[in-house]
Amino acid sequence: MNVGDTMSPSAAPSEQDEYRIIFLQSGSQEIWAQWVRGALRLPRIAIPSRTRPAEQLQLAIEDRWGLRSIVLEILRGNCDSSRCAVIEIPPQAPHNGMTATSIDAIAYADMTDDARRTVTEILLNHGLVRRPFSRLGWLDEAREWVQEAVGREVPLSKEVRQFNATGDFALLRLGTRDDAGYWLKATGEPNTHEFGITKLLAELCTAYIPPRIAAREDWNAWVMADAGEPPNSWTYPELEQAASTMASLQQRTIGHRDALLRAGAFDQRLGILRSHLGALFEYLDESMARQSSTKVPRIESRRLWGMASRIRDACLLMESLEIPDTLIHNDMNSSNVLLRGKACVFIDWCEAGLGNPFFTFQQLCLLEQRGREHWTLKLQDAYRRCWLDYLDSFRIDLAFVLAPPLAILSYLYGRGTWLRSPERNNPRIESQARALARHLERATRDQRFLEALCR
Repeated sequence: MNVGDTMSPSAAPSEQDEYRIIFLQSGSQEIWAQWVRGALRLPRIAIPSRTRPAEQLQLAIEDRWGLRSIVLEILRGNCDSSRCAVIEIPPQAPHNGMTATSIDAIAYADMTDDARRTVTEILLNHGLVRRPFSRLGWLDEAREWVQEAVGREVPLSKEVRQFNATGDFALLRLGTRDDAGYWLKATGEPNTHEFGITKLLAELCTAYIPPRIAAREDWNAWVMADAGEPPNSWTYPELEQAASTMASLQQRTIGHRDALLRAGAFDQRLGILRSHLGALFEYLDESMARQSSTKVPRIESRRLWGMASRIRDACLLMESLEIPDTLIHNDMNSSNVLLRGKACVFIDWCEAGLGNPFFTFQQLCLLEQRGREHWTLKLQDAYRRCWLDYLDSFRIDLAFVLAPPLAILSYLYGRGTWLRSPERNNPRIESQARALARHLERATRDQRFLEALCR
């Protein structure tokens, strides 16, 4: 399971973020520091921007100091300072020009009061009951858990690749001496529901997700066996395999509406999307009015509400096709599709919903569009064959025509909670919404789509 390309710790300085490093060891109340111009300062390291900090910090620390490490926390600094990374390393004597010292000896410029309190809590193991992955020694406990869950000797190697790290979230790969591996994933608020979704999928769709080895409710964590790699570049057979496998997975969830919703799937049935069109397009109208960039024109109110009318008609027409509601992924990107030989599995169900299966198919069609748009017709033929036991060709073909704008609507609506949250006024959220609105307008101008609405 590969969760994205890694970047070398030696990227250009202009593309790097600096972190102050707080090295901790189990059984010690001291941290490591360096003497700089007569003062004890935290060591610093730079990693590539816009990458996974936990992964890159691990790589950079090993490259610079030769230390195996695990990231326990990433703390924000002052408004004019870099972030702090709290790092656990194996017990050993300080080296590489560093010395062991108390937290109080570190200058305030390097550690804020909040950072000192957090590090002190970690060292004393106080107040961290609800943050299992900020504890010293949690990785050793996880290794023992995996060994016990597998039920046989698993010679775990010292290799641990960490991809996500906060007190409540974790994503890491535990290597083994025979090159197999196990993945541990844990989610906190607001993504705790992924635990329930993967548990249900392990029961309903065993062959279509990585083998789920064990789960711990107190950590909201589960362990998966390694199940393949995402494609570096899609071939058509691989994309067809993904589409056909997704159809099979979706069909396994037909009739499990209540179980999916109880497990945490977001309700994205067409009736729900249609009932929120007014609030959604009012938000888009307000966001367009606040647009300050002149690179692309605003979509004026008249055009927006004309689009809303067409989308409402499309929802009603799609509902009339009586396509069974299934699990939909709603975050379908290449990193979330793993291939191994003829096997294909899907990961990262955090945005999973209950809705029209053709929405996820539409996202699959967009995975490889660089000059290969002709693949879409072939993929539709493959997906059509998968659904002929449930739907006739007329309904399937009409669903293909209606799906492009409705899939964008589904993605834009997402969890729906953001429409009632202060986050709706976040400039980044507004910018993303305006961009999706432009994609939505282009999709609703498609001639086949307009002709379908006039039938």
